[in-house]
Amino acid sequence: MNVTTIIELENREVEKMAGAKLVFTQEQIDTNIVETCVDCFKYEGSEECLETDEAMQKVFITLKEEGLIPEAVEDFSYEMPSCGRLRKDVYEEQDMPQKVILSFVL
Repeated sequence: MNVTTIIELENREVEKMAGAKLVFTQEQIDTNIVETCVDCFKYEGSEECLETDEAMQKVFITLKEEGLIPEAVEDFSYEMPSCGRLRKDVYEEQDMPQKVILSFVL
């Protein structure tokens, strides 16, 4: 039997652990609809993009160090905030998809 554990994190928690900010891409679908997805992570003051896999590896290691993930766990999966279709004239940070899901099997 496999037991899967799911850890749900807010964007700001992930950014803090990764040491970089989430970067969202936006595609205008029509006048009132914008599709928004996570593109990568960026270090503050840098234009260099950190791949999502690398950033989530940092989050995984941090969670292990904090004891939230057992040391024996070596593999994990994650889901970034899913692409969302926003229907507003002005988009703010709180409008962006907010949950990152990290899971592992014992």
